Amino acid sequence: MGIIAGVLSMFFWGSALFLAALAARKIGNVLALFWMQVFGFLTGSIYFLINVNSFSFKEVPGQIPILIAIAALQVIANLGFYKGAEKAQISLVTPISAAWGLIVAILSVIFLGEILEINQIFAIILIVAGIILLSINVQELLKLKKVNLLVGVKEGVIAMLGWGVSLFLLVYPSKDLDWFLPAYTFRFFVLIILSAYILSSIKTFKPKSKKFPLALLLAIGVFDMAGFLSYSYGVSTEHASIVAPIGSAFAVVTVLLAQVFLKEKMKLGQIVGIIGVVLGLILISI
Repeated sequence: MGIIAGVLSMFFWGSALFLAALAARKIGNVLALFWMQVFGFLTGSIYFLINVNSFSFKEVPGQIPILIAIAALQVIANLGFYKGAEKAQISLVTPISAAWGLIVAILSVIFLGEILEINQIFAIILIVAGIILLSINVQELLKLKKVNLLVGVKEGVIAMLGWGVSLFLLVYPSKDLDWFLPAYTFRFFVLIILSAYILSSIKTFKPKSKKFPLALLLAIGVFDMAGFLSYSYGVSTEHASIVAPIGSAFAVVTVLLAQVFLKEKMKLGQIVGIIGVVLGLILISI
């Protein structure tokens, strides 16, 4: 079931991030992130209210610090991704940020004692090579012998690190509190952090001059929450070093959607890089 949960999180997150990138271009990355979190939290609240009597809250207070840390890292990672998606191709930013599965796998080996097989080590090499190809302009490197990072790479790396560390940390409360409460509770803290940021910076929760994309944000919230619940369930029943790389292969879904609906075009080096990342993410879970 852990593998199936990873696949479900891949599809839910891939769809959510594609739609979220569109929303960020409409109303800005901060407001897009805030409202998708609101609708995701409301989606989770329906399940919570229906099943509230089945939950045990005794161990929740002890998990609050780690859930707040997860929430803060999630905010940083998501804002990095949306900012990158605003100014660069979604099909470039997504594969870089999706390498968070590599971060989770490495941390799981170090801190949880999980063991990587030979194929998974080879997968790490593929992922790193793919990220390098995605991150630089290969033609310019060959011509000018000068490395320039492509637009959106820095934000993609920030998202990768933020998602990787936070989703590794999510393993601990998921094993103690089961699959639902951790993913639901840390989202509450995400909303608090984002509300404080919005009140201190842009000072409005609604776009000033653009129509509010209600249906789009609602769909993002539902998909994103479903992705986290699937992931949380997966790591509560299976090794995180297996579930995380599968879930992080959402890059395949997002890139394909960008190719179909936005007609984004990539250079050969980027295509090879994406193939490397995707193959690595799949291989690391076998």
